[in-house]
Amino acid sequence: MFLQYKFPIEPTRAQHARLASILQLQRNLYNDALQNRRAAFQRGVHLTYEDDTKSLPAYRMANRQHTALPWGINNWTLRCVDTAMTRYRDRLTANPNAGFPRFRSEERWRSFGVHGVRGCVIADGYLTVDGIVGKLRMRMHRPLPADARLAKLTFTRRARQWHVAILIDCKVGDQEHKKPGSACGLDLGIEQLASLSDGSLFDDTPRKTTQSSALRRAYRALARCQKNSRRSKKLRERQDRASQRVINLRSTRLHQISAAITNRFETIVVEDLALKQFPRPTRTRRPSDGVGAIAIRENGQVLAEPRPKRLLEMIRYKAEKAGGKVVVVDPRHITQTCNACGSPTSESNDADRHICACGADVPRGTNNAINILARGLSAHAAALGRRVGKVLPNASV
Repeated sequence: MFLQYKFPIEPTRAQHARLASILQLQRNLYNDALQNRRAAFQRGVHLTYEDDTKSLPAYRMANRQHTALPWGINNWTLRCVDTAMTRYRDRLTANPNAGFPRFRSEERWRSFGVHGVRGCVIADGYLTVDGIVGKLRMRMHRPLPADARLAKLTFTRRARQWHVAILIDCKVGDQEHKKPGSACGLDLGIEQLASLSDGSLFDDTPRKTTQSSALRRAYRALARCQKNSRRSKKLRERQDRASQRVINLRSTRLHQISAAITNRFETIVVEDLALKQFPRPTRTRRPSDGVGAIAIRENGQVLAEPRPKRLLEMIRYKAEKAGGKVVVVDPRHITQTCNACGSPTSESNDADRHICACGADVPRGTNNAINILARGLSAHAAALGRRVGKVLPNASV
């Protein structure tokens, strides 16, 4: 099982300059390799990652600064080029006029990584990497697992602050969940980020904090200053710091919600939703769209902020780590069914609550979560040849 740990690092002045130099070298390598790929593609030749690695020794000899770097750093950059060209060929199938991948400027190139961890050592809160002067001090807010094996390192600079993302490979044993036999249904919503079948509701509170106001003020100040001026660079760094604080708050909130759900329930039943079908956020409102279209855009913007796809990814790996599992069910006709009587319609068209003639009056997200759990119970009962019970059997579909 692969897990990623992200820690801020505190480099010295010499280490900071070295990291910035490596970042610039890898940006140049990315742009040169991308130019080579584009020229070959226009001639009808499709280069691969193996072709780039074969030409890498000649490139390192021509650019002597790369010879002091380990091969893993250059290989990480070449894999980024290969990923960009693969996505470009996929876009061509849908749109023959799709544009080539863009070259990276300094503002659009923030990271470099190490593919393969030879010469990388983590000990006593310090990280040692070949090609970087001295030991990098890390602020490790939690220790790595004892049996962890390093797989990849990624260094990221944002607003003069460096972070390292450590990808590790650790073994997850067949441990038993703290609450065996417990199950719940999970529904993702707009007003409430997550609704459980037991009535629990989780909202995305950091979305309306003072950090968001600071981010808006930073955007307004940057929009008023002159482009490419000295003040614009300072304000852009200020905007990056405010943006990073908001990202950290939202990420922390998603971790808290996913941990609370996976610790309470062994089996979590979710809908098999294609999250790309949700409306994307937009900043423009056209009068010709009508009231309904404007409401969809507003809801799409609210839904895009909590990032339900990332929440589901967190729930999946945390459930596996805690000894639980995630069950996926068919989402059809879940929102149109009453959880109490099973009728296909309800008396209320309210978006917040579900009110039915049978007397049921619950939040709409809770109603959907109960229906999701019932469908998961039915699927397991049909697979095991049993009747539907109140708890989910401890077995896979």
